Amino acid sequence: MTIDPPQSSEPSFDMLFKILANQHRRYLLYHLSTMNGEAFTLSALVDILAQDVAITRKHLRINLHQRHLPKLADHNVIEYDSRSQTIHYRGNNRLEVLLEMCRHQEQE
Repeated sequence: MTIDPPQSSEPSFDMLFKILANQHRRYLLYHLSTMNGEAFTLSALVDILAQDVAITRKHLRINLHQRHLPKLADHNVIEYDSRSQTIHYRGNNRLEVLLEMCRHQEQE
């Protein structure tokens, strides 16, 4: 008999590593994690992130809207309303620790 682990609203460590494996998601989370729960629009995030990534604003917007934001929302890292294109960062302790480690390594 196999017992499934209880479902948690927080992503597992494996999922957090998958989330953080992508540079665009890391930069997105770096910015969201410093905003103290403030809501962002997709347009504002594109403006901010365009300075950190080497793709066009159009591609960045499409990637965020179709790939990265839904993935983060599916794993309860953010709340993303695709109709109003607003994002609220949820975060959690495990994610914050991993984000800080990634940020430190990328700044060296």
